[in-house]
Amino acid sequence: MPKIGFMISPPHEYASWAAFEEGLKTLSELGYDGVEIGLRNPTDLDADRLEKALTDHRLALCGVATGASYFDEGLCLTSPDASVRARAVVRLKAHVDLAERFRSVIVVGQMQGFKSDEPDRETANARTVECLQRVAGYAATKGVSLVLEPVNRFEVGHNHTAAEVLELIDRVGSPALTIMLDTFHVNIEETSLDGPVRLVAGRLGHVHVFENHRGLFGTGHVDLGLILRTTLETGYQGYWVFGDFSPNSLSVRAAAAMDFLRRAELIA
Repeated sequence: MPKIGFMISPPHEYASWAAFEEGLKTLSELGYDGVEIGLRNPTDLDADRLEKALTDHRLALCGVATGASYFDEGLCLTSPDASVRARAVVRLKAHVDLAERFRSVIVVGQMQGFKSDEPDRETANARTVECLQRVAGYAATKGVSLVLEPVNRFEVGHNHTAAEVLELIDRVGSPALTIMLDTFHVNIEETSLDGPVRLVAGRLGHVHVFENHRGLFGTGHVDLGLILRTTLETGYQGYWVFGDFSPNSLSVRAAAAMDFLRRAELIA
């Protein structure tokens, strides 16, 4: 049975450290196993303090999302500027060092860039492969897993489906790099909800769970139960990480996700 995680903001985006820990306490009491945090740079994080807080609340850092490195600094794997790509590799290696400590998965999504970064798909893919070979090679020495995310056409320039991302992963050729699926992107780009899960069976490294509008669970129209049951059928043992970008409080958002799992009879 997969473990259950929830996406939260990094500690420095909370009003205080006490507020961040209150959020961890809420998630632990609701029955979550871990949290995923988006980070621009691992230096933004007090890793010692985070480790203690997670231990105190019996939670794992199950994932580290890297998109802020693109949005805040423009670090991009497909940039025509070799120096930008080099800095993107250095940043991802820093994430690997953090992930080694916490046994976390590193999510690579938005750092693939837009078509405005590189309009030609093959050129973009060649750059991505070269960068990820360097990062994945480093990750392999640390026992860390990277996951490459198929992202919808409105948020990255190329490789929107599971099949396209698998081709890219095969070109990288590292056991440290696997694929992840996000139900939000699956709903937009794939021809079925369960098909991509079956396609990546045995290679699925991480799962993000969102409603079609990225809002409160139970208020969307995607058959999330079908997707998650298919991950069970295909032997997935990682995390289901739930995300909700609605303005509701963390307690409301996280409780709604757990309520969904119970209604779908995916947990007791």
